[in-house]
Amino acid sequence: MNSFKDLLNAWETQSRQQQERSEVTLSLYRHDLVKIQALAQAYGISEAQVTEGLLHVALEQAEAAIPYVQGAEVIRVEEGDAVYADEGRTPAFVEAEQRILKAQTPHR
Repeated sequence: MNSFKDLLNAWETQSRQQQERSEVTLSLYRHDLVKIQALAQAYGISEAQVTEGLLHVALEQAEAAIPYVQGAEVIRVEEGDAVYADEGRTPAFVEAEQRILKAQTPHR
């Protein structure tokens, strides 16, 4: 860091990141825990950092893998092609995610 301003910016970033975190308790299979511990040791980081990273990537990939199921309703037209509503799990997932986030967001 080259300046006091850089230090303050770093602290601000860390503060925001900390506010976005929630601590949870979860059960793991012993073999999975051993793998987490081994990754932590191999990379010289904490087990919490490994678990957080793995869970983050897994959730992104799980969300992306939810299959699109074409419905009958046309929701818009793009470049002359009809785009149909998704009748799969994605709309329910997005709705639940937004509802939960709204319930957990402090009102200002």
